[in-house]
Amino acid sequence: TAPLQKLAYMGPMFRYERPQAGRQRQFHQIGVEVLGTHMPEADAETIALALDIYKGVGLTGTRLKINSIGYPKRRDSYRAAVGEYFGDRIEKLCPDCKRRMERNVFRVLDCKVEACRELISEVPAIDEYLCGECRDHFARVVELLEALGIEYAKEKFLVRGLDYYTKTVYEFAHSALGARDAVGGGGRYDDLVEELGGPPTGAVGFSIGGEATLLALKGSVLTLC
Repeated sequence: TAPLQKLAYMGPMFRYERPQAGRQRQFHQIGVEVLGTHMPEADAETIALALDIYKGVGLTGTRLKINSIGYPKRRDSYRAAVGEYFGDRIEKLCPDCKRRMERNVFRVLDCKVEACRELISEVPAIDEYLCGECRDHFARVVELLEALGIEYAKEKFLVRGLDYYTKTVYEFAHSALGARDAVGGGGRYDDLVEELGGPPTGAVGFSIGGEATLLALKGSVLTLC
């Protein structure tokens, strides 16, 4: 069993996708990773830590969105349901989502284009397809958040943009950023270390976007003025 490790980093990053407001080609990121545990307590701990960081820099009004997407090997039935739903609606999707349908249908659920959001609202929810273990894990995470007094919103279509996530996924949002309101996010990725050649290792973590957080801070100040 891998020993428990808690890691943190901060520095410049680069993204391939098209730059947008608060999402530059080069950006700065603060990240935390907890390796070596499958326990839902680690999920709640990372969420609480991220919210403390936002509070520490003076950002108020940060909202937590959370969901469970289960394990990849158990998502085949949900993948088929989503693919069937969009089967005769593909032409109504934005160009990016049409490409996502070919690579990973779950990425469509993360689209922020209004026309796509309207279609997504009728997609079957993933929680109807979760196994018992994943349901229990998520229920415990939510229970811990409530015990900590952390407010949250269950977002049934939250999947996050990276394909390696398992079980818990979450985002931190702020209204000052508009439609693309994420200032950070994370989740559990229990299979990633093994996929990269390491031993089976439970893992969970988050990243905070430096520029997005600064924009949210600036927007909050302007709103108060």
